[in-house]
Formats: sequence, structure tokens, C-alpha cells
Amino acid sequence: MLNNILVIDDEMVICELLETLLKDQGFSVTTALSGEEGIKKFKEGTYGLVMTDLKLPDLDGIKVLEQIKKHNPDTVVIVMTGYPSFETVHSALRQGAFDYVPKPFTIDEISFAVRRALAFRNLKETNNQLMRELAEQNSRLEEKAKERTQELRLLYKIGSDISSTLNLSEVLSIILDRISGILNVEICSILLLDETNKDYIMKCAKGLDNAVVCKTRVRVGESISGWVIEHKEGLLVENIETDPRFQHRNDEKYYTRSFISVPLLSKDRVIGVINVNNKKSKDIFTKDDYRFIKGVAAEATIGIENARLYQSLEDSYMRTVLVLTSAIDAKDHYTNKHSQHVCEYASAVAKELNLSEEEIKNLERACKLHDIGKIGIEDTILTKPDKLTPEEWNKMKTHPSKSAEILRPLAFLNEVIKLVEQHHERYDGTGYPSSKKAEEITLGARIITVVDSFDAMFTDRPYRKALTKEAAIEELKKGSGTQFDPKVVEVFLRVLEQSLSSQSGI
Repeated sequence: MLNNILVIDDEMVICELLETLLKDQGFSVTTALSGEEGIKKFKEGTYGLVMTDLKLPDLDGIKVLEQIKKHNPDTVVIVMTGYPSFETVHSALRQGAFDYVPKPFTIDEISFAVRRALAFRNLKETNNQLMRELAEQNSRLEEKAKERTQELRLLYKIGSDISSTLNLSEVLSIILDRISGILNVEICSILLLDETNKDYIMKCAKGLDNAVVCKTRVRVGESISGWVIEHKEGLLVENIETDPRFQHRNDEKYYTRSFISVPLLSKDRVIGVINVNNKKSKDIFTKDDYRFIKGVAAEATIGIENARLYQSLEDSYMRTVLVLTSAIDAKDHYTNKHSQHVCEYASAVAKELNLSEEEIKNLERACKLHDIGKIGIEDTILTKPDKLTPEEWNKMKTHPSKSAEILRPLAFLNEVIKLVEQHHERYDGTGYPSSKKAEEITLGARIITVVDSFDAMFTDRPYRKALTKEAAIEELKKGSGTQFDPKVVEVFLRVLEQSLSSQSGI
């Protein structure tokens, strides 16, 4: 149970204090006065959180941590110690401890640590559930694909091609290319349901003018496609001019002579229509052609729904990951506004450099997530008002790698991870974590380096007041060619000047 907490400490006073404090906050608390007793109780019960002292009479606290993690790797553990040192804390964190609390502690300190640990546990469980659901969904789709490969090799090949991407535009393009290539047709188009207006819009076509594609919208029951949608069944028409059903109904002027129109059915719901018109050979469509298009429609429906599902899962995962960034707010209130500013600056620079929509999307995601690794950096370092010691600075320098590690399980963020991991590399190769230089550094990361540094200089920090905008600009110019990509600095300063001139902000 998430509300069950196990406290392991050889001091009865500490156990009783924590038990009283945590019970007052609605938690169920079990205590143990030794490592062996604590491990025994842990294996017998279910706990959302374990709090253990590092110095116990019978077992070293690290060994208790190892046993707990071995029994249940997902258990969240907070270690407590009256003798905090970098080595002991580092060892505990390396063994999987979520946090540590030095003794003596205040009520506020322990309450905050517990709330944060349980919030992390809840987030982790939610993420694991989402991953399981994704695995189950992929498993079901793979099973369907295997069944269809036994029915027809050609449809299997098309299904394989469609499933090679989860980008909706690419899926639609593959469907049209395969149909037009195999049947050698003049016109092929796909209409998809617009969930907002509840009509069907032409999303992709071959052999039609762009003007026709852009203006074509079909409602249920209207025209030929509307008939297919309404009746949820396909059509094979040898000649539209002589077919009595459509002689006076052809509002879709791209229909001529022989054609096939098939609905894309998903659980008895029409999500779209595939229209195929005119063989280049002038032959009429046959029943074999119709059966082939119906098979393609079945594969296409899976591909389209899969692409939409994947987009939905991407959005869901992004929301989950962004919850982690909100946890950083609790440690460093500077981070949220900083990421927002960096995102706005970077997007403006990317557009000025004519980056693609996909590259800008990845860049904006990287800006939102680039400091997520700071969740693994102690509050005392993040908010220290003085200069960091060499040890503290080395620890702070791990946050790009920590950020990448947190994000790495999410495959759809692969390009984003590169930007996040490289955003503290320097143009002259003296940055971290990999000492990349110049073009070895991804362009998006070079953009983030410039705008991140500018906003950091232009923002109050725990250890100093913000620089003026003029002073920050001067620092960028000084670092151009050493810390920063000169071209990116040039473009950013131009964008910044344009923003100031328009007085609209970036």
C-alpha cells in the first residue's frame, strides 16, 4: 500500500517520533529497531516507502538497502544518517536510495522528503502501468499482423510497410503508393474523419489537384463517399455513368468511369474512406481488385489507428515526464520559468534558421526537459547561495547525463535526448559530458546552449543577481566561437533585437 511506511532505526526515540509524525499525516507506520528486524518486516508486508538509518547495530544500512532493493527493486527508500558524508550518501544513492535526510532533521524536512518520495513512487507506478499497456497494445497489433501474413503475402508486405512508421502522414502516403503502384490507377485518395466537425476531409491523394484535395469535405449520406460511410460497406462500380445508384449523385467530380470506394472500419465505426478511380489501362475494376482494396483497408485502418494511438501515448508520456519537471520546482523554483523562456528563445532561433517542423518540435521538447536531471541533485547544491565546491560542481555537471538517463526509456524522445545530453557542450570542445566540439554537437543543442546561457545570465540565481540584458548580450559575444556557435549567437541576437524593436517579446 502506498500509505504504508516502514521506519528502521536503532533509536527508539527516532522511531516513536517518526511514527507519531507520520501517523498524524494519515500514514500507516511500522517500526523496526534493527536491520534484520526491518528486512523481516519488509518481506512480510507491503510498503510504499522505507526510511532506514545508515548506522544500525547489526547490519550496515547500505546492506539493508541492498536487501530491500533485491526483494523489490521498485521500493522507494529514504536513508537517514547522523554522519553525512559524500561517500556514504553517494554509496546509498548508487544502491538505489531515492533521497537522504541528515540528522537531526526538522518536521518540515522529513514531511517534505516523505511527500516527494511517495509522489515519485506514484509517478513511477503510473509510468510502469502505461508501459505495460503499450506493450500489451503492441502485442495485440503484432498478433493481428501475424494472422494477416498467413492470408495473403501481398497484404502482409503492405501491412509491414505501413507498420514501419507511426507517423500518420507517412502511413497515408505508403497506402496510396502501394495501391496506385499495384493496381496502376490514375486517382487514389483517402478521406478521414474530422472528430471536431464530424465530417470527412481528404487527407491524402494521388492524381488530384491540390485545390480539390483542400476543399473536399464530405458529410455522412452525401455523395458517393457519404453513401459508403452511411452504409458502412464498400462499392465496386464498373461505370458510374450507367450505374443507376449514382447517375444523379456524383458531387465528387473526380469520380469517372470505374471506381472502388471502401470504408475504413474500426470497431463498427467508420474512420475514413479509400477511393480508387480509373485504371490507366482503361480496364474496369474486378472483384479481385475490390477484395484486394478491402484487405488494404483493413491493414490501413490498423496503421492509422496505431499512428493515432502512438500520438496519444506520446502525449500521455510527455505529460507524465513533465510531472517530473514539476517536482524540480519544489527544489529549484527558478527552473520552470527558465525552461519556458529557453523554449521561446530556442523556437524563435530555430524558425530563423529554417529548421523543419519536426526539428522545432524536438527542440521545444528538449527545452522543457533539459534540466529534468536536476531532480537527482541535492537541494543544498541547487539553491546554494555561495560558490559551489569542486565536488558540488562535479555533481551539478552530471545533470545532462542524468536527464538523458531519465528520458532514455522513451524511444520516441531519441532525438530530444541528444539535445538534452549535449546542451552543456562547448563549441571549442571544453564542455561536458563528452567534450564534443563544433559540428559534432547537434545544432539543436548548440541553440539551447546559447539561449540557456543567456536566460541564466538574465535571471536571478541563488548565488547572484541577474545581469542586465546589455551585459548578458556582451557575454554572449565574448563567448562566441569558444563556448557558443558564432552563427547561433548571431541569429539569436538578431531575433532578440527584432523582438525588442517590435516590443512584443519572443
